[in-house]
Amino acid sequence: MSAKQARPAPAEAPAAEARPIPERSGWAGLEIRHLRALVALVDSGSMTAAAQALGMAQSTVSEAMSALDRTLGTPAVARRRGARGSDLTAAGRALLPYARRVLAALEDAQTAVAAVTREARATVDIVANESVSTYLLPEPLAVLRQRWPGTRFSVTVATCQAVRDGLAQGRYDVGFLLAAAEAGEGGLPLADVRLVLFCGAEHPLVPSGNGPVPRARLAPFRIFMSDSSGDFHALLHGFFHADGLPGPRLEASGTIDAVKRSVLADRLALGVLPDYAVAEELRNGRMRALPVRPSLPPLRLAAHLCGVRPTGPAAADLVRVLRAGGRFRWIHDEDEDED
Repeated sequence: MSAKQARPAPAEAPAAEARPIPERSGWAGLEIRHLRALVALVDSGSMTAAAQALGMAQSTVSEAMSALDRTLGTPAVARRRGARGSDLTAAGRALLPYARRVLAALEDAQTAVAAVTREARATVDIVANESVSTYLLPEPLAVLRQRWPGTRFSVTVATCQAVRDGLAQGRYDVGFLLAAAEAGEGGLPLADVRLVLFCGAEHPLVPSGNGPVPRARLAPFRIFMSDSSGDFHALLHGFFHADGLPGPRLEASGTIDAVKRSVLADRLALGVLPDYAVAEELRNGRMRALPVRPSLPPLRLAAHLCGVRPTGPAAADLVRVLRAGGRFRWIHDEDEDED
């Protein structure tokens, strides 16, 4: 069975049939890392892609495959001219299903142990957009690290598409996507999030009690966003150019902090970020929210659990903590206080 196919959650293991323990194995040098390298190489298609999937240097994966060959006494990967890096020999093809079983059994065992003791050593691999990892995850993860002292919670920042790809390939246990509310991304909904168009306190469009600014009036100004491509960029480009007019100039700053700094450095600049990412600056007056008509498209934050490998209880617990609701209430309460 492919490592990328969904497997049911591990059940209580039945009592195994007793077998005599061999005095000595001919594969005494076989290591788990050898099997991981073999499976990653087959699933990824090349040594370079396998190294990226495993988070290792290519030389480390190559060394693991060489060690596997020495242990087997024969190559596992074809070395003939014209062969792809993932083409297996007869020995490699014979070993592959057993390698998958061993790795799957190890994951099941880790999950089973973690379910009965929170002290067990484990890792939860998390992937999320920059704004989510920076503003929404630190406090819940602090709670989880106390609750699961033996578990390492590792966060990777990625674009929306990279979040989807990583979950589909089994590289992460849980991912958090911030996407257009109408996109139908699925997952476990956590919160509806508003986008905020903001500016410095001296911007000529600072609200003066005349209501929202028509979208067409934004055309002469530069608007900073964090992403140069991807879902968020496409969403904003579609919104600001929906009238068929040239619209404002959209520029990517690279990071959320750079968006804010760019707006503060240019009194005529505007920025767009999720409401929670600029809440502090709006509260202390360094930035001013600029209502626009029509309103910016709403976003929805959702959690997505990996469907191709068992998800441990700590990952599921993180989602439960976030779904409790109270964690996100401050996002909208602060805006309501300013109205």
